[in-house]
Formats: sequence, C-alpha cells, structure tokens
Amino acid sequence: MKDHVISRNLSQIREYSQIHKELKKSHHFLYNSLIGEDNEPAEVVIIGLNPGETDKDFDYLANLPTEESSEFDFHKEIGRGSSSKRWYQLCKQYAQTDKIVLTEFFFWSSPQVGEDKEKGVKFSERFGYEFKDCPHFNFCRDKNIDLIEAHNPKLILCPGVENHELFASIYDLDHVGIFRSNKDKRQRQAIVHYDLSGVPFIFTPHWRTGFVSNIEKSFIIDYLEKTTKLTKNIAKS
Repeated sequence: MKDHVISRNLSQIREYSQIHKELKKSHHFLYNSLIGEDNEPAEVVIIGLNPGETDKDFDYLANLPTEESSEFDFHKEIGRGSSSKRWYQLCKQYAQTDKIVLTEFFFWSSPQVGEDKEKGVKFSERFGYEFKDCPHFNFCRDKNIDLIEAHNPKLILCPGVENHELFASIYDLDHVGIFRSNKDKRQRQAIVHYDLSGVPFIFTPHWRTGFVSNIEKSFIIDYLEKTTKLTKNIAKS
C-alpha cells in the first residue's frame, strides 16, 4: 500500500482544517480509518457522507479538530462509544469482511448533514452552507481517489442513496443500474450501482437511519457478495 501518499494526505487535511475557519468548528475529521487490526490494504472502502458527532466524542478536547485516521484515532484515548461500536458491526455485516477502510465524502464531523433543529445544530449553522452546497467536496474527492488507489479494493460501498447523483457527478462515475428487492413491499432503490475504473461503487439505503428491513438487508448483502465475486473473477482473467 502507498503509505507515503496517505501520510502526505493526512498532513494536507490537517493544514486544510486550519486554513478554513468553519472546519475548525468540527470535533474531528475522518480519513483512512482502518477497521481491521493491521495496515494491510483494505478489501472494501466505505465512504460515508461525513462523520457524526456524539456527546462522548467531546470527552476528548485536545487540539480540535482532532482526527480518526490510521495515524491517530481519538477513540483510543477515551474508548469507543456504543454508537461507534454499532457502526463497526454494521460495516462488517454489509462488507462481509473486517478488512475495511473508512472515509467520507466530507471529512469533517457534525451532529447532522441536514437542517432539522430537533437533531441538533443544523449543518448550515455549523459551516455556513447546506451540505449539498459544500465547497470542499472536490478537495475530499482528490484525497479519496488517492486512498482508493492505495488500497485497490474489490468494492466501494456508500451508505445513503439520497445524494448518489451528486457524488456520481463529482467522482465521474459510470452508471451501471438501479436494483430493488422484489420481496420488499416498498420497492425502493436498494442498490444504486456505479463503477469507478472497474471497481463497483455502490450506494445503498443508510444502514442505521434508512429503515432497512431484514428482507432488504439480505438482498443488499447477497448483491454485494455476487458483485465482489464477479470483480475477483474478472481481475484473475
């Protein structure tokens, strides 16, 4: 794996965080956070919208914004909270491996990406613009492309389908198809499948907040398993 590229990017993200004053309001950023126990290249890259913030996160207050990365993870100083532990479990269930690296479409944390007062500080109150209008997506894209090339994964997985067209445009993805579970009465988009340089780049309903039924969950996991097997066979041939 190209560790020097990841290390360079982490340094640049730290510098970028200090240059843009609204980003300094975040508790932490997330980039190249490994779920597995070692630094082997990940088999699956999971890209979230942005890191959430919990009350427990603020048990750590040194040099904010701090980070959740392969070089430093503030959770190791204060212990991982129940929300973070549950997220790790979900990542492993959907990815069907623990060789996972986490990153985000927008690296910096906030209580929400929306504008619902009942969910805490609105995204626009924190940063001065709504999520869809974020001016930092291209910076994050460039760092994420480096991360993907460094790990050379078999799958890129994105929980949350609402913004798939926005990020397909930003990442210049090739559209493959939209798939629904015939057994789920809602008949909604369960899989939005794109391709990035031969790697499946797949959006699903959000695993924690997207009201995924057990039927839909099984459909998604089966689809991902078949897709990654196909990718492996193509790579071997």
